[in-house]
Amino acid sequence: MSKRSSGYDNLRVYVRFAFWLTHNKVVVTGLENIPKDQPIIFAANHQNALMDPLALVCTNPLQTLWLTRADIFKNWAARPALKFLKMIPIYRIRDGKDSLSNNEEIFKQVTQVLEDKLSVALFPEAAHSGKRQMLQHKKAIPRIALEAEEKNNFELDLQIIPVGIFYDHYWNFNRTLIVRYGEPIDIDSYKERYAENSQNALISLRDEIHDKLQPLVMQINSEAFYQDYENFRLIAGEEYSKHQVFDSNPVMQLFRAEQELIAKIEQLEVEKPVVFIELLALTKTYTREIQKAGFNYRQISKAVDTSFQKLTGWIVFALLSTPVLVIGLLFNFIPYLIPRLFLTRKLKDKAFTSSFNFATGLVLFPLCYLLESVVLWTLTGSFLVALAGLITMPFSGKWAYKLLKSDNDLIQIIRLRIFGKRIFSRLCSLQFSILEIFRKNL
Repeated sequence: MSKRSSGYDNLRVYVRFAFWLTHNKVVVTGLENIPKDQPIIFAANHQNALMDPLALVCTNPLQTLWLTRADIFKNWAARPALKFLKMIPIYRIRDGKDSLSNNEEIFKQVTQVLEDKLSVALFPEAAHSGKRQMLQHKKAIPRIALEAEEKNNFELDLQIIPVGIFYDHYWNFNRTLIVRYGEPIDIDSYKERYAENSQNALISLRDEIHDKLQPLVMQINSEAFYQDYENFRLIAGEEYSKHQVFDSNPVMQLFRAEQELIAKIEQLEVEKPVVFIELLALTKTYTREIQKAGFNYRQISKAVDTSFQKLTGWIVFALLSTPVLVIGLLFNFIPYLIPRLFLTRKLKDKAFTSSFNFATGLVLFPLCYLLESVVLWTLTGSFLVALAGLITMPFSGKWAYKLLKSDNDLIQIIRLRIFGKRIFSRLCSLQFSILEIFRKNL
């Protein structure tokens, strides 16, 4: 586990390429916070199953040892692959009380990796939530960190790096991902506290990890109104970001604006409950009506901002780009649809949807591309044409998906602006009322 694997690096090149293809944008901040030649524990929030480890693997150069839920190691056929991917099991109470004793040997292996000045990663929540809401942190990371330092007389210089992961959507293809590496937590400062009371030190370190991680994530604290807060963010986030400067990067600008927006709505709920209830009622009505009409928040905002001249240009672009769309769909629709239509339906946990689609795509897409290139070679009799087709197929799929999404937005906006003027007027009025409450009270 401590040796660097060239096979791992080679596989990561392919996975990173697939990661780029399947995401619209990937923004990484704070890489300068990762120290060199020091033992590291990455502590990331956990919302999207196996896509969360990939978010770290694909955005930093380290070969990190991952402590992973033990139940996925039950399949003996998968164990060699998991070992190759530098994963080892960590046992939880749900795996059975007797199995918890296995963690002693696991922690010894982890300590050895840290003593070799390498990196380890695990999720402090010990479970994924599928929500913008961190679960209660467990004590696994503090225990590993403090026991490793105690064994080495607190001379390891171990650093815990909090990592915030954000997806603009958990399941959709071509989404935006933000990975934020926070400032290191130095374990040396816990030496005296650990000597005095090890349990208090564990709890204090657990709480510090939580507190350092929270500013890096999109956190919605409300249980009762979670979905309403999420809807507030989708409705007003872009508008709120236009009035203050948070970051020079447009993706981070929107993210940080939405963070502040959520915090201000939480404040509004406490300080002005009557206004909050009014906002809540309008949001529920607006959400219900756009869903009934078959639209989404983004399409309504685009319809408001799209002039007749822009709409005309959009239509011309859609017509001119149709050949690219058709070619991209022709080469990519089979491997794209197979997992989504036939395989993911069997998943018991929806949080694994994107992980499963991505993993099956790593196999299905190149297999289909090879078969399609052979068909091209047979039809054209030209190896060069087949090779050119093989090279462009993955890129054509990415372009086709973006064009398809753009064309769908165009159709919906035409529906609104030309054939659904009454609905459009009603939705615009509701949206204006919601935004006006934000302007007056936030």
